Amino acid sequence: MNLSEHVHVTWALHVEMSVTDRPDLTRVIGVPRDAPSYWIVEAYRLSLGLEPETPDSADGPAHSPLIDLVSWRGKTQRVSIPGVADVVDVTISGPFETTMGEPRVTVVDAGRVQAEEQTGAAGWQVQRPPFRAEHVGFELAQRFGLVQPRLDPIARSERGDGLRASSSLVTLCESLTPVRRLALLAHLEGTGLIDAAPPGQVAADSATVESATAGLRGLVARIGPDGVEQDPVAGWLPRTTVAEAVEDLGWHDAGASDVPDPVDALALLARQTKAVRRLRGRIVVTHLGHALANGEARGFLRIVGVVRAHGKERLFPHGQLRAVTLALLAVADGSVMTFDELPEAVARGEAAVDEGRGHGGRFSEWSLRSHREGDAERGSGDRYAVRRVVESLCALSSPGAFASITPAMRAVAGAALW
Repeated sequence: MNLSEHVHVTWALHVEMSVTDRPDLTRVIGVPRDAPSYWIVEAYRLSLGLEPETPDSADGPAHSPLIDLVSWRGKTQRVSIPGVADVVDVTISGPFETTMGEPRVTVVDAGRVQAEEQTGAAGWQVQRPPFRAEHVGFELAQRFGLVQPRLDPIARSERGDGLRASSSLVTLCESLTPVRRLALLAHLEGTGLIDAAPPGQVAADSATVESATAGLRGLVARIGPDGVEQDPVAGWLPRTTVAEAVEDLGWHDAGASDVPDPVDALALLARQTKAVRRLRGRIVVTHLGHALANGEARGFLRIVGVVRAHGKERLFPHGQLRAVTLALLAVADGSVMTFDELPEAVARGEAAVDEGRGHGGRFSEWSLRSHREGDAERGSGDRYAVRRVVESLCALSSPGAFASITPAMRAVAGAALW
């Protein structure tokens, strides 16, 4: 992406401050259109030779009069500015273009400035200074800084690193040191994940969909068009019905601590994808369940959504836990051959993140990364989140190969990172 296409500078507004019958108090202050009110008041006071308000004074920034910087309203506002006048008329005009490197706050027009000169009697130590445009301009530049380039919001969705802004990999990248981040991006490029097809395109691959939905298709066939009586104790799918489907699939319990029970995994995925529901004491297949059984794209996308949702924190519903991202990445990129290797892969990723602790504040206020540094601390608050990822992926196993990682599982994991 060519970032220069998205660079711009903030537009300015002109704020005319005037007092009736006092032309010497008229000033036009140029400020960014997102400037707080106290910037205008401070610049105005300074141009009149008055000290700016200080944060710890009774008339400090927190108590500055509110000036509405919406130029199109065209209505003159009236505010009171201590030390100047009880009624100051305020008129907004603009917006106007600015140039990079110019002061962010300026005195555009000083009106009828009285030609006062210092007198020896008063002395510079106590006398109000006469207005000198270059002196005031330099002081304002020191106080409020210069116009700097900014990036359009669209640049965040067309990231220079090639990642989509919605991808959980973005947050993972922000939690790494620069060198680790570059290494991860090179890895994603090398494995093709940085240019991975969107979930909708993956769903168009019939072989992938057929492989991933084998378990659910078998369960839907077992339940049949009339459904089955719900379990009198659990109130849901009878375990015997799911066990029969598992037996038909040739799925056998691997007996490993990191691999779930095949019956539990399949029953849970059926509920999470809403492939089944309760109806008058029976468990029946839903329209979505039939879509899954028929290999429809919307059914497959529902599976991707279930896997993506694992580890979502309640306070941050749009953010995925880092451990879940690391687990999905290890499956999608082929780093692990079996699920037994997954905990170690996640631990290696967390160790890489730990290298970046204590490196906050490295980026300027307009950096693409600065707005995400809080998200970068979102770690592994849910110790069972990775196990739920494994449970869902195992329910996508091929017949006769429960818990063996398949290309379809890797495709689902990659789509969940998209």
